[in-house]
Order: sequence, then C-alpha cells, then structure tokens
Amino acid sequence: MTATDATTPGDLHIEADLTVGLSASTLRVQTEGETLYVDAQSFKPLVELRAVADAEAVEWLRKLGVEAPLAVETPIVVRVRGVAVGCYQPGGQAGWLAELFDVTPFRPSLRGVLRASARRFRPQR
Repeated sequence: MTATDATTPGDLHIEADLTVGLSASTLRVQTEGETLYVDAQSFKPLVELRAVADAEAVEWLRKLGVEAPLAVETPIVVRVRGVAVGCYQPGGQAGWLAELFDVTPFRPSLRGVLRASARRFRPQR
C-alpha cells in the first residue's frame, strides 16, 4: 500500500492491492483510479466482513473517541465471482433494496447478485 501526494490539504490518496484475511475466508481489495474494488469468491466473506466491521471496528473506534463513522469519499464496487453486486457512491442514494437487505449505504444490484449466484453453478473451463 502506498500513499501519494494529496490534491487538497487534508486529503489522503491511498493506492492499495491487498488481501484481507477473515476467519473463514479472504477478500481482495484494490484501487483502480479513484475507485476501490472489493472482490470475493462468494457472498460469505462479505457477510463475515459486515459482522466484523459492525462489531469490532465500530467498538474500537468508539473506544478511541470517534463517535461518527469515518467519511468515505471514494466510490466502492463490490464484486463476487467477478460480477459487480453492489456499489457505494459518495452522496448517492442506496435505494429501497439496500434498506430491505440492510446494506445501506451500499446500493445492491439485483441483476449482479443473480449473475454472481448463477456463476457458482457454472462449470469451470
């Protein structure tokens, strides 16, 4: 991971290409241009990450005196099996589907979720 010069005082630009190890799975996190990509081989790591982020990280930040979550001003695309299943757009609306599945501020793509799910059963070439 490398940090580059900020464009505005107070901004931090980070380029990343890393693997996040969870207890039962892994995620690949990388940046391309101004977008952060989170890649998983199934939906399980995303569920696990959400549980960890909601519990441990938030509690840790509160112990440090951070009351509000950190502001993310970078678009994020979440992919499962190479298919975009959701995204986060700073200042964007998550929509009713995000509220239904309790994944706000991410905007899920029902089409993407169905395509990624279908790839699970597709024979490997």
